[in-house]
Amino acid sequence: MEPLFEKYTIQKDRVSDRITAVLKQAFLDGTLKPGDKLPTEEKIASQFQVSKVAVREALRDLEAQGLVRKARGMYGGNFISAPDVKLVGDSMVSCFRFGTLTEEEMIDFRQSLEPVLIQKAVRLRTQKDLEAMKANIQACEQDLAQGKTQAKKHIEFHILIARACRNSLFVAVMEAMAEIFESIAAPWQDNRERMRQDIDYNHKFYQCILDRDEKEAEKLMIAHFDLTRQFRQEDLDRESIQKK
Repeated sequence: MEPLFEKYTIQKDRVSDRITAVLKQAFLDGTLKPGDKLPTEEKIASQFQVSKVAVREALRDLEAQGLVRKARGMYGGNFISAPDVKLVGDSMVSCFRFGTLTEEEMIDFRQSLEPVLIQKAVRLRTQKDLEAMKANIQACEQDLAQGKTQAKKHIEFHILIARACRNSLFVAVMEAMAEIFESIAAPWQDNRERMRQDIDYNHKFYQCILDRDEKEAEKLMIAHFDLTRQFRQEDLDRESIQKK
């Protein structure tokens, strides 16, 4: 039986990177498929004539990229994974939490992206999408009436807009943005007026999507983020005064 990696060669400089590149190519050309179990580190090292340390580094790199998953136990080992678009969103969340993306950048990004998304949603939405949006608004209204508003639930409406676009990348990005904005908007939950305004916008978004009114939907989304910026600036001004 021909060794699994017989047709691949690697250069000896930056060995772990070369191993990573070879394994990636094996994924791309179908030699390795999702669910396949890789040979042991010892066998890979022996076939490539490199150290186990280099192989281990390469596998860690592939695991970080979502291309390999490690399972433990009797039937454990390293297995090939299909790339998950959710990793794009996870990376955004990590960048925000570690400070390489700011709140202002997040707001600017959403204000650039979401007017496009809602126009697409207007064109592609289904009855099921409309029902989900309506249910979300009703749940937010009920929470507001009971005095237990949740920013997370309000933001979920925007994920529903992304889902109506029929694009998994949009959904992954908006799910990440929702996670980020849940923390940004957390202080607003106790402000009944702000939460009321947010629900009112969702009502208007829903009506535009129902009526297939792209121009009004775009205009409303831009205005919505102008208001978000206003809220954020009010919070910053208040924090500045409190520090004096």
